[in-house]
Formats: sequence, structure tokens, C-alpha cells
Amino acid sequence: MQFLRDWFSGGHSPIVETDEVYPLYFLDNLAAGRDSVLSETLRYNHVLDANKLHSGLTKLIQHGGNWRKLGGRLRLRPDGSVEIHVPREFTEDRPAVQFTSQSFDIPIEDHKLGSQLPKLADTPSLHPGPRSFDSFNPIPDCPDKLRDYVYSDRPILRLHVTSFTNSTLVTLIWPHVVAGGLGVKEIISAWSKALQSDDDIPALLGTDKDVLDGIGTDQDNPVPYHLGPSEIKGWGFVKFALRLVWEVLMHPQVESRAICLPRQFLSQLRESCLSELRAVHKGDSAPFLSEGDVLEAWGARFIAQARGGERPALIITSLDVQSRLGAPWGTEGVYVQNTAGCVYTTIEPEILLRRPLGELAHVIRQSIHKAATDEQIRAQLRIFRTLGHTGTIPIFGSPDSHLMSFSNWTKFNIFNVADFSSAILPTASNVSDSTPIGKPTYMHCQALGENRLLRNCYNITGKDWDGNYWFTVFLYPEDWVKLERYIDQTCQHLKKLNT
Repeated sequence: MQFLRDWFSGGHSPIVETDEVYPLYFLDNLAAGRDSVLSETLRYNHVLDANKLHSGLTKLIQHGGNWRKLGGRLRLRPDGSVEIHVPREFTEDRPAVQFTSQSFDIPIEDHKLGSQLPKLADTPSLHPGPRSFDSFNPIPDCPDKLRDYVYSDRPILRLHVTSFTNSTLVTLIWPHVVAGGLGVKEIISAWSKALQSDDDIPALLGTDKDVLDGIGTDQDNPVPYHLGPSEIKGWGFVKFALRLVWEVLMHPQVESRAICLPRQFLSQLRESCLSELRAVHKGDSAPFLSEGDVLEAWGARFIAQARGGERPALIITSLDVQSRLGAPWGTEGVYVQNTAGCVYTTIEPEILLRRPLGELAHVIRQSIHKAATDEQIRAQLRIFRTLGHTGTIPIFGSPDSHLMSFSNWTKFNIFNVADFSSAILPTASNVSDSTPIGKPTYMHCQALGENRLLRNCYNITGKDWDGNYWFTVFLYPEDWVKLERYIDQTCQHLKKLNT
């Protein structure tokens, strides 16, 4: 049906001449993410007023300070890039937000699928993934690709609220071409403030001109990208691509599961890794490892063991550049645009499979340390600028590698900024737990639609209010028994170290 609608429309974006036009920028239009549609679902153990949530998000867009850009529609330019067209006035026919809701007159624990939503446990635990709940949280007319926006008058933001008698699920859907993890964090944070008052809503910056203009150009940075000589191209790229296609053919089905790692588990795992490093670096200054380094090492080792063989790993880690790049970031507001680069880490089989986990985490830390400098970020942005909206992001490493990907939203602190306490219905019953009032108890993010290449992937949503890590993993169906065994082995290892 979508094909027929596109065909009858002549494949052109519908244009309203009176709309205001806002640009999107080169990182927004990169082919790697521009066709994706993202969905963030937050569970609250409170009954929230769905209409108040909707009016709060609409209020934010209409507030001023350029937030109205997010009430626009995506349109294709003649060169194939995407821009935003915003109605001069939002109406019932052309609203700022597409909004739907549904309600179940039962507690969430009494719902067959709602009762299976991930819950905190004392030990590491596996739970059904985001796709498992799509059937009971159906979102009518849900977009899942860029063309669903550019060939319709669909607003950028889609809000769907599912209510129970003691709990609420809030789902926000948006096209990746507009924002990534940090951008949606800023939207949710400003939305929370709009529910409380007008006074604290920040200005939206960078709506007319890219803050990265001039950065990563040939004139800006003569330093070469440090991984340039290891780019996979020519016959090496053909070999790499054929191996990936073979894996898709042999393992066409990929499943997602949610994982919760309690605070104590990760704290002990990090201390174990640091102890292993101190034993190697005797006399040297104490090495540093972040919890993210340890998580990435732990996850990468599992995938390598599950896939078997003696191949190296190529880990691609998303890296937001805002805190690392010396661009003229404004301090009087926030940015909602894509600002992510990549870190490429190649790990040889000996370290990947057999050396202490702390050494593997140290390799990951060193790779981030080299890639996250101002000079190297500018060098990578220079490469990205040459790609336009059709070019494939280059891959650096060994053509024989297991490809893995990690994204980590922990620093965005969405668990804390998503404060919807102002929308709690005062007369309703709530689930009794120790979650701070108005804060989510669980969340997950997923890319909508089908992507058969999405595998060997960890999306770390972040830490909740008590320091527990939540993330979603995309693996093969036969991997889950192996992962449960791997988790149990890690727990036994940590138990021995602490007895």
C-alpha cells in the first residue's frame, strides 16, 4: 500500500508553500541512520494523565525558542537530502504531535504480556525484548522508515500512551534523521520541564545553522585520521561484505532480549578487571576503566565465544562528540541534532578470548582514548562530510573480524531527566516500589521496522536511579542458553573473588 501511495503521489514530498523551512545537517543525513525510525518506551509505576503528557509536549513545541522545529514535517530536497517544513499554525488537521492512547482497566500485573515487562532482580537477569510487547502496545499508523514521513503530512514526533490502573507506558517515536540519543534526551528533559512550568524550558539552539559548520573541512584540520591505513576496501571489503551476507543467510533470525545487571554485579566486575590490570602494570600508575569499558569487554567476549573460531573482533562504538569536540557549543540552550561519531576497535583473538577480561577492557579504553581527541574527531568528521546522504560509512580493521556494535546512553541520564511527576493522577493507585516519584522504573529503545543486519549488537539504555544497568541485546535464538551460562559463570567467578 505504501508503494502505491508513493507511486500515485509521483514520489514527491507534499509541499505547503506557507510552511517555515528548517535545515538538517550533514550528520543527520548520513545514510547509516537516516532511514531509521526510533522508539523509546518508558514504564512508570504511576498512573499518568495521557492528555496532560500530550499537552505538555505540544506546549514545548509551541513555547518558542525554536522548539517549533520539532513540530514540522520531513521533506526531500531536490538533491535527496532531508529538511523540515513547519506549519505556520498548528491545527487539528496539522497538529504539532501525532498522539494516540489506550487504556486497560486492570493492574499491569494482571495483563498477560504487561506482567512480563522487565523487572529489577537481585542477580543479572534476562527478559523479553522490546519486540515481545509490540502486540499488546499496538501503535496505529506507526512509521518505521523515512518514506513514511516524507510522503505524508506526519509530524516528526509520535506519542503513544498505554495506561493500566496502576502503571503507564509512554512511547515516543521519532525519525533518526532528526536526533540520536542525546537529542531525544534533550527533548524528554525539556518536555518534563514544560509539564512543570514555562520558566525552565531551555532554548533550542542550532536550528538555522549547524554548530559544526566549518569543522572537519579540509581547511579546518590537516591531521589524518589515525586508522586511515587500516580502512577495509577493495578485495578486503568484498571479503568482509560476503562474510556478513553469509552470516545473514545462515542466521536469518535475530532476537532481542533485555538484560538487567545489578549495581553490585557491575561494581564487582569492574573491580575484578582493575585488579587484573594492576597485576599486569606493576609499578605503573593505576589504570582507569569505566563501567562502559567493562560492559563492552564482557559483551564482546561473549559474542566471540558464541561464534567460535579464532577470528579477531571489530567493535564499532557510538561516540557522541558534544563533550569532546571544541565546537562553539552555546551554553544558553540545548541542541537536538545528530552529533555522534564512531570508535573502531580491533581486538586480536588472544586478548579477545583468553587474556584476563581487564586486559580486553583496557584495549577498548585505549582505543576510545585515541579516537576521542578533538583532532581525531575532526578528522573523522572530514571523512563523513564526503559521504553525502548515499555514501557508506567506511570500516576500519581486519576483513576477517567478527563485527559487533555498542551504543551506550548512560551519560544521557534519561532515567533521571524523564520526570513526569507533574502528570501523575493523584487519585489513582500506583505500583508500590522504591522508584523516585515521577521517574521511570524501566525503559527500552528500539529501531522500528526490519533490519536483518542488526545483530551482535548491544544497546545500553543506561543506569536507573539505583545504579542498575539496563540494555537490549540482538543475538541469534540459540545464543540465549549460552548467555545464561556465561552470566552464571561470571557470577561464580565474582563469588570466588569475594569469599
